[in-house]
Amino acid sequence: MTRMVDAASAGEAGAGPVRLEVEIAAPARVVYAHLVEPELLLDWIAVEAQVEPVVGGMVRWRHENGDTMRGRFVELVPDRRLVFSYGWEGDLMGVPPESTTVEIDLVEVEGGTRLELVHRDLPAAVAGQHQAGWMYFLERMGKVAAAAA
Repeated sequence: MTRMVDAASAGEAGAGPVRLEVEIAAPARVVYAHLVEPELLLDWIAVEAQVEPVVGGMVRWRHENGDTMRGRFVELVPDRRLVFSYGWEGDLMGVPPESTTVEIDLVEVEGGTRLELVHRDLPAAVAGQHQAGWMYFLERMGKVAAAAA
């Protein structure tokens, strides 16, 4: 079972980073794999994915509607943490490639993993849209990861 624990408000003027916590009924190693393995990204967030899970390596995925996210890995701690730059090809929503930062921490909890996401440096005008997007896709990933566990 996936459960949204906390979703900080975002989208108003001067909004801080988007912060989400999701509890996923899967071990951290399974959740981490769904974040860094291209074939597993296809199960929950993308129709096409390219991932080089090393510091400086590219992360790129294309959604079904054609919107394409592109960034680079900044930090990877297997089964515990990943940080990557994030933005949209074509400067979608005023967020060009590699212009924002996503931090994901995985914490083992009873019954699974708590995923803690912080998305920094988003323009306030689009923070709410990104929060809604992350909520939607993390819910999908949680279901897929739980089924794979």
